[in-house]
Amino acid sequence: MLPVVACIDDDTLVHMLTEIILQDTQFCKKFIGFDNGKLGLDYIHHELELPVEQQQIPTLIFLDINMPVVDGWDFLDLFQEQFSHLTNQVKIIILSSSVDPKDKEKALNNSLVLRFFNKPLSIEDIELLKAEPLFSAYFTK
Repeated sequence: MLPVVACIDDDTLVHMLTEIILQDTQFCKKFIGFDNGKLGLDYIHHELELPVEQQQIPTLIFLDINMPVVDGWDFLDLFQEQFSHLTNQVKIIILSSSVDPKDKEKALNNSLVLRFFNKPLSIEDIELLKAEPLFSAYFTK
């Protein structure tokens, strides 16, 4: 299982559904949800102030595009600016309800974005992630 997974989305129903599917598929030990990108960035800043052995930096972030305060696009820019040293450690997946092909293209052209999934997250999406070389070691028995 991944140690920590975060979901940054302004929809509490998405948080609940994502957490349920992650629990049902035994995907992560800890799930954290944030209502906007600023709260997600603030969390990472806070964790980096802790001693390394206490830090709970997400291994994976599910990120919505359209949110108030700091949206997904701004989050990606700020993450790159503030946490470029974490880009090998933290992987980001866009989880969006956008049907605009330009959003998907823009997301997949961003070096921080591993994949683009449509909401809601599915068991098939999780199985793809478990097979992903970056994560598969977490799921071998």
